[in-house]
Amino acid sequence: MPLGIDPTVDYVFKRLFADPANKDLLIHLLNAVLQTSPPIVDVVILNPFNEKEYADDKLSVLDIKARSVGEAWFNIEIQNRVYTSLRPRLAYYGARLYVEQLSEGDDYSALLPAITICFLKEALFRELAAPHLRFALRDCEHGLELTNRLQVHIVELAKYNSEGSSPESSGGLAQWAFFLNHAAQLKAEDLKRLLPQREFVKATGVVEMIAQTPEQRMQYEARRKAELDYQACLADERREGQAEGRTEVIAEMVQTFQELLQEPISPRAELMALTNDALTELRDALKMRLKNRG
Repeated sequence: MPLGIDPTVDYVFKRLFADPANKDLLIHLLNAVLQTSPPIVDVVILNPFNEKEYADDKLSVLDIKARSVGEAWFNIEIQNRVYTSLRPRLAYYGARLYVEQLSEGDDYSALLPAITICFLKEALFRELAAPHLRFALRDCEHGLELTNRLQVHIVELAKYNSEGSSPESSGGLAQWAFFLNHAAQLKAEDLKRLLPQREFVKATGVVEMIAQTPEQRMQYEARRKAELDYQACLADERREGQAEGRTEVIAEMVQTFQELLQEPISPRAELMALTNDALTELRDALKMRLKNRG
């Protein structure tokens, strides 16, 4: 039976990578993304996983903050939807992670790199095929990097295509993308066979435990429902906004046609109070009359 637990739901993502007992998974994930030499060997998780955060269904930003000793500060998060303010938000939190390292009187040389890593289920940069993008402070004309101490990594999970390739033979980041994308649809034994490395076997065990533990399963379902409800509300707002926009356009057309026909111009509020069908019917009638007048 498939695991049925989606690791991109924030409850699961944070249980995997923000639980101090799974610090090795976070280290492996960071090394897969950053590919630094030498690799990261230890991290301090600054906001450990806490069941109380999930006591209700309120949807909030639950990212993971960590620090590798003497090397860098990290902000890691998962986003299921691309929204308008995502880009400035990532820049803002990256800058805060950088600035908040210093206290009054500290020297700038004490600043460590502040690295934001955002895993996206949807593609943000659809014009590019590359699934992993790294942003830093650079000169746009000459490609010179001012500093690597402010970085934003965007990993677009939707761009990882496992068809025709074995996850076992892929790189570390592609393997994590496979795990995040497909764990819910696979049986635990199949996932362990496809990703036999120790970290992935352990991660599969974490997901399996959530599936089999009633309390954890309940927390997962509550968070998943909250995310789905939130996404549905956003979709409704977009549709309502689009409908209102179309209504405004039709109302303006009605007023224009009335003006051309030298008829009294209906107040906008009166037109907006009509149903969309009634407003469209009025527009079409005026348009026909205008056409008949040549």
